[in-house]
Amino acid sequence: MDVSQIVSAALIVLLGGFLQGTAAFGFALLSVPLLLMTGVPMPMTMTITSVCAAVQAASGVHHLRQSVPWKDVGVSVAVRTLTMLLGIWVLRQLVNCPAARINFWIGFILLLLVLLLALWRPEPRPKLHAGWNVIAFSASGFAGGLCSMDGPPLVLWVMAHDWTVERTRAFLFAAFMSIVPIQLTMLYWVFGDPVLYGIVWGTAISPAALLGSLVGLRIGSRFSKPLLRLIAFVTLTIIALSAMTPYLW
Repeated sequence: MDVSQIVSAALIVLLGGFLQGTAAFGFALLSVPLLLMTGVPMPMTMTITSVCAAVQAASGVHHLRQSVPWKDVGVSVAVRTLTMLLGIWVLRQLVNCPAARINFWIGFILLLLVLLLALWRPEPRPKLHAGWNVIAFSASGFAGGLCSMDGPPLVLWVMAHDWTVERTRAFLFAAFMSIVPIQLTMLYWVFGDPVLYGIVWGTAISPAALLGSLVGLRIGSRFSKPLLRLIAFVTLTIIALSAMTPYLW
């Protein structure tokens, strides 16, 4: 990474943290396509995003440690680990494709995930059928291995529960934090040194993600949740279309 890419990466994770703080989702959805558009290779993009997300999540786990449903977190990590291997295998087949094609498919995946988050409104209940757990966790693991955008399936899964806000956020923070060491190990095994560089740079710029999150939390408390979600969906849709357009033309 050159100096301009490092500065751009810091600004991107700052914005990603801000979006996460205001709308409670969207860090990787915003960061991954924007980092790719600055020319950062896919393995490094995923590593930087995951490291920054893990730092954010660790802070959240610390504050909500009494509310973390560790049993559910453990099940999610076990299932996601298996399908993450498949996602990384698919990534390995695609990583040498032209950058415009990779950006297109990441934008396409982002667009699908945004539509899914915007349109699916499950009725909350105390417990889901085991089959839904497997589907949600498997989809999250595969997306995490393919492009580090593993959040939406987990968000939809917790939305289907009648949990308190604290329990919901605690689960998401713990689930994101717990899977990152496994993901980084797998990525290093497949892609080698670029992942180590990504860990170094991700750690170096992670304070920007934390700062963005803190600012987002303060600003987000002043606006209604539906308005914040609308702004987040519009922003992510624009990013997705921007990633896809160069390849189409």
